[in-house]
Amino acid sequence: MAEQTASVMATVDLVLDEQPWRMQLTVPAGPATPGQLLHLLRGLTDAVVDAAVEKSAAQGRPISCRKGCGACCRQLVPIAPAEAHRLRQVIAAMPEPRRNEVLNRFEAAHAKLAATGMLDRLRAPARLDEASRRRLGIDYFRHGVACPFLEQESCSIYTERPLACREYLVTSPATHCAQPTPDSIDCLPIAVQVSRALRKLEASQDRQDKVGLSWVPLITAPEWAKEHPEAPPTSSGPAQIESLFKWLGTAPSADKAEA
Repeated sequence: MAEQTASVMATVDLVLDEQPWRMQLTVPAGPATPGQLLHLLRGLTDAVVDAAVEKSAAQGRPISCRKGCGACCRQLVPIAPAEAHRLRQVIAAMPEPRRNEVLNRFEAAHAKLAATGMLDRLRAPARLDEASRRRLGIDYFRHGVACPFLEQESCSIYTERPLACREYLVTSPATHCAQPTPDSIDCLPIAVQVSRALRKLEASQDRQDKVGLSWVPLITAPEWAKEHPEAPPTSSGPAQIESLFKWLGTAPSADKAEA
C-alpha cells in the first residue's frame, strides 16, 4: 500500500475588488517546494482572472482574445523558477517526435536571439537595470520570436501555461496586438497578480542565482532548469502558503490536518 503524505487544509479569506472570497487549499503538511504548490496557484490565478473577466464584460469591455490569435505569444514571458522546472518536466514527458520538435524550436529561437545579441541578456536578466529590462522586452517582441509551445497560433500546453500567460488578457481590438503601444492595448485589470507573488516568494527564499534572479525568461526555461536543479524544500506547505499570501496582502489560517 502506497504511503500517503499528510496534508493540511488552509482556509484563505481574500477581498478582491471589494468582494470577499473564501478559498480552501489542501497543502502538504511537511516540507514542500513552491513547485509542489503550483497546481494550487494555477487554480487561484484562474479564479482571479475569471472574476475580472466577468466584471469587465459587465462593464461593456469583453475580452477580445481568441483561439488562433497568438500575438501575445511573441512577448518576453517572465516565469518563476518553479515554473521553469515544471516546463522542463512537461517537455520531458512529451512523446517523440513531438518532444524533439519542441526542443528544436527552442534551439532555433536561441539561434535567432544569439544572432541579434539578445541571448546573453536573456540568460542573465538580473544583471540588467530596470530600464534595460524594459528595453529587453521591447526588443524581444520586435524580433517576433514565437513561443516554442505555439502551434497554429494557439498554445499547445494550455493547461500547463505559466501564471503570467494566464493573467494576460486584453479588451482592446485583437488587431492592435500585432503592433502594440501603450495607447492601443488595454490589458484586463486583475485584483492581484499571483505570478508576481510566486516570484517574490522564491526570491525571498534565495531560490535564484546569487546575482538576485527572481524570474526566468520562458524562452530559456529548459536550459536554465537543467543548469539549476530544484532546491530541496526549506519550509512546510502551510508556511509556503502563508508567505505567498502575505505577498498578496492577506494570510491564510490552517484549519485541519488530513491523512
